[in-house]
Amino acid sequence: MKKYFFLLILTINTSCNAQTSNLMNKENELYHEIDLKRITETNEFVKRGFLSNNNYVELFFNKTGNIVLESSQNSFFSVYKEYYPNKLIKIKGLQLNINSRYSFKKGFWYEFDEKGNLIKETDYDIPFKFTFEDILKFCKNKRIKIDKGPILQSTGWHNKIFRDLENGHPVWEIEHLKKSDLVEIIKLDGITGKVLSTSTYKYINN
Repeated sequence: MKKYFFLLILTINTSCNAQTSNLMNKENELYHEIDLKRITETNEFVKRGFLSNNNYVELFFNKTGNIVLESSQNSFFSVYKEYYPNKLIKIKGLQLNINSRYSFKKGFWYEFDEKGNLIKETDYDIPFKFTFEDILKFCKNKRIKIDKGPILQSTGWHNKIFRDLENGHPVWEIEHLKKSDLVEIIKLDGITGKVLSTSTYKYINN
C-alpha cells in the first residue's frame, strides 16, 4: 500500500553547493503530497522512508508543527525544515547528515513568521574561516573517512564532525574511530585550522 504524507520536497542535488543554491529561495513554502516508496519506520511521532529518487526522508510530528529532514544520495548534508501547524514553513536550512548533536548548521538558515514573512537570516559559516571543505581536506590527509548520506540509524559507527563557538571563538571537533576499540577526538581552531588538542576514549561495539 502506498503511503502519502504532506510535506514539501526540495529538489536536492548530490552536491552541497546545489543544495545551498536551492535553499536560497526565501519564499515561504507549503506542504506537498509525495509518495514514500519504501517505509522503514512508522509510529505516532515519526515516519521514515525513501523517495523514488532514493532520497531518505524523516518526518517528526508534534503539536507545535512538523519537522522534515531530507537526505540526498552522496551528500554530507540534509535539508532541515520545520513547519507551523498552519503548514507554512517556520525554519529551513542545511545540517550535517548525522542526526545528533553533531548536526551543525551549514550556511544560511531562514526563519519565517506564521504569516509567511521572512523575519531572520543567519549565516552560520561566517565565524569559520577554516571551512568545512578545509576540514574534509584535513580528514583526507589523516585518512579519516567521513561518510556521505543518507546515514541511517543503527548502521554502525560513523566518524563525526562537529563545530561550535567556545567563549565566542569558533572550533571544530572530529571524532573518529582510531582503532576498533578506541575513539580519538581532534579539536581544531575554526579560524586557523591549528590542532588545539587531542583526546581518546574507549569504544565498545554493541
